[in-house]
Amino acid sequence: MTNAFSSRDISVIIQGPIFDGQSNIAQRAIDSVLRFLPDAQVILCSHDDQLEINAEEILIVRAEPSYHIVDINGNKNNVNKLIASMTSGLELATREYCIKLRTDHVLVDGSLLCCIAAMASNAETAELFHRKIGVSNLFLRDPLKVPYLFHLTDTLQYGRTEDLRKLWSIGQLPEKFLYLQNGPRTNPIGTFQGFTSFRLLPEQAIFLRFVQKNGLALDLEHISHTSFELFNAWEDLLLNNFEVHDWQSLGVAPPARFLSRPYASESVIAELDVGKRRARRLPRHRALRYAHLLLNKYVLCWFNCRWLVSVASLLLFSFSPKIAIASRNLYRRFTGAGRT
Repeated sequence: MTNAFSSRDISVIIQGPIFDGQSNIAQRAIDSVLRFLPDAQVILCSHDDQLEINAEEILIVRAEPSYHIVDINGNKNNVNKLIASMTSGLELATREYCIKLRTDHVLVDGSLLCCIAAMASNAETAELFHRKIGVSNLFLRDPLKVPYLFHLTDTLQYGRTEDLRKLWSIGQLPEKFLYLQNGPRTNPIGTFQGFTSFRLLPEQAIFLRFVQKNGLALDLEHISHTSFELFNAWEDLLLNNFEVHDWQSLGVAPPARFLSRPYASESVIAELDVGKRRARRLPRHRALRYAHLLLNKYVLCWFNCRWLVSVASLLLFSFSPKIAIASRNLYRRFTGAGRT
């Protein structure tokens, strides 16, 4: 099957805003897909009103109306817009395999085609899907470095179209599912996300909603909540349902800001580490890994820049939200993490 596999077997859903500042990032992403996957079905899904695209061979969908949720710190959570745009795109996908791509990512070679061809020739089943879904490791947080469980990356996903439909068929998330009931968690001990009124990060919310809809009683009290049982559950779900690849090997380039310090790209789990954990799943192996997590979460955090920034966020917002927001914007500009 691998020899006969080609880009005509793939639907590519390009999701996100059309412009970043004055740059038409969606057009750039589309051009890269047409170059390296010339026979693929290409679907652009966006909530933007102005869909200025020059490509007659692609499908353009304005996603179903949705809304963003505003955090107490001024940040916007676009998780429902993301779900709506992915659902709209997947409804139109007609090929057996599918790629989920952001408008701010571009293909730089044909590595993804090789990955999906290898996937098509592999008969190994998954726990929650017919076949495993492939993901980039970019923002797939390693809980041993940053204590985020169930943090499945959404920067790049690919697999059988029916499996991606299942993953994203979770409906709109209610606000009570996302918000902390008693307001922002201000305890800095074991807290790595700073001042926020959200109970879950978008990636956590999407994946937890998915597993709950599939009958698993798993949840988190807050973003950095961990326990040995939850740690084991997340590790099993990741290893049994997903193939993780280092983002540098997939031939897809992210925006430069994704590699800046605030995004902490060094905290992602490496493909090699996933392989080691798949080979070492005995209780003693897991206990040692969880001990490593706790050591980093509560002791070595004093030497972790991400945790120190989180503490600074808590202190500044407690003192003056205006100063905190101004400091955050300055930090993003200084580190190259801000949008153009």
